Amino acid sequence: MTAQTETATAVTYHWIATVQTGRGQIATDDGPVTAVPGVHTHTSTYQAIHANLAEKYGPNFVVLFFSLTPDQL
Repeated sequence: MTAQTETATAVTYHWIATVQTGRGQIATDDGPVTAVPGVHTHTSTYQAIHANLAEKYGPNFVVLFFSLTPDQL
């Protein structure tokens, strides 16, 4: 039996999130994020994006909408 080394290929996804801050401001942000299928999950990718949004808006915000799709046509 031979050992196979699988090379994981990173995929670029596009995310969109609408948030509401503790002060009532509603904002929509979007951008690319790179993830490796089989290594990263939808949850871990969401958590990474959520952490970036927390840096931008502070800890008191809620996510009203979130979308994560492959960045391809």
